[in-house]
Amino acid sequence: MQHVISTLIAIGFLFFSSTAPSAGMFSSSFGFPDLLSPEKAFVVSQPAQDIIQITIAKGTYLYDQRIVVQNDAGKLLMTVRSEPVIYDDILLGPTPIHRKILHISVAEAPKNIVLTYQGCADIGFCYPPQQTELLFSR
Repeated sequence: MQHVISTLIAIGFLFFSSTAPSAGMFSSSFGFPDLLSPEKAFVVSQPAQDIIQITIAKGTYLYDQRIVVQNDAGKLLMTVRSEPVIYDDILLGPTPIHRKILHISVAEAPKNIVLTYQGCADIGFCYPPQQTELLFSR
């Protein structure tokens, strides 16, 4: 009986070790081997002439409705964004998203703004909401 249990444990370890992903430079210990960090997936450039640009890595996207631009006091600011595409999200249904490059024009932009955004990777991982403070050059 002990031999059978030992054999089953050994088989379990072999199975687990062959299927468990290793965490490396481009991998995640959560089982997503191609997962980028949020800073690499969504590169926010410093604003120029009231325009914010976010470069969105291949294989990732930003939810249009999760993009919020506020002044440093928390007041929502009026924005005009690049045209989103409709994505058939498995949980949310048809959802507007952005891929590749997103331009956000901020009407009457103050010097300091707070940008909040959230996106996902096509491999099934959604990033937590990200927030960054930006300074408009005047």
